[in-house]
Amino acid sequence: MYNQVNLNTLKKTGNDYLIKKYDFILLSNPRDIMASYKNGKSVGDKNAAVIGFPNYGAGNIAPLPATKKEVEGVGGQLKNSGYAVAELMQQNATEKNLKSAKYVKVLHIATHGYFLKDVVKPSWPLGVHSDYAKDNVLLRSGLMLTGASNADKLIPGLDNSNNGIITSYEAMNLDLKGTNLVVLSACETGLGEVKAGEGVYGLQRAFLVAGADAIIMSLWKVDDAATQELMNIFYSNWIKGGDKQKAFRDAQVQLMTKFKEPLYWGAFVMMEN
Repeated sequence: MYNQVNLNTLKKTGNDYLIKKYDFILLSNPRDIMASYKNGKSVGDKNAAVIGFPNYGAGNIAPLPATKKEVEGVGGQLKNSGYAVAELMQQNATEKNLKSAKYVKVLHIATHGYFLKDVVKPSWPLGVHSDYAKDNVLLRSGLMLTGASNADKLIPGLDNSNNGIITSYEAMNLDLKGTNLVVLSACETGLGEVKAGEGVYGLQRAFLVAGADAIIMSLWKVDDAATQELMNIFYSNWIKGGDKQKAFRDAQVQLMTKFKEPLYWGAFVMMEN
């Protein structure tokens, strides 16, 4: 259950939310407590890739206009702090470009995410054969990028290199060694299925396995405006202070002054590898 609940949003009767009393650090697996090594070497150059506001194509996937402002805002802050930033939107927000984003310290993705428990009647195109997806949660969760509306019209397989949908299976094979932080600014990116001894399978596990040091992800459907503001506050805090855990916690506390309910500020959690 702790993989599906943001502890920061809980509170004792008559008291403040726990985010104001404690600092929680999430790990993807208890084994990580014992690990004293780092995956790969740190990337030397300050490179970042910010991907969002994809052109999904004609279909039932709703556009996310707020992600345009988010990409521009996050990209601008990173540029002002000395990062070389690749801003990829609309026709450039492709699966191919995401897979090419190597040797970056920051990877920020603002788009629709999904996690399907039932593949008999999926609400989104999977882009993979349902027989494969039925037995593998890594094929039932993912991110939607440019052209995702047409994914179900292509011949399904385990790995469609540029069909507009990047599954957790594909994300797991990205080269993110040395990447300081991956931000999945999308709905339900933190969900997955629990496997004994292996943490939670899904997007969160996939990006950590790919080599990311830390990941920010959501546990439920998020509000566009609140998410955009949270991300901008977080990056501002992180650039000023350098401690991403503290910057993220402080950003949520700051957002509480405008959006009181945890529905808005508590959807996202940070997990470290």
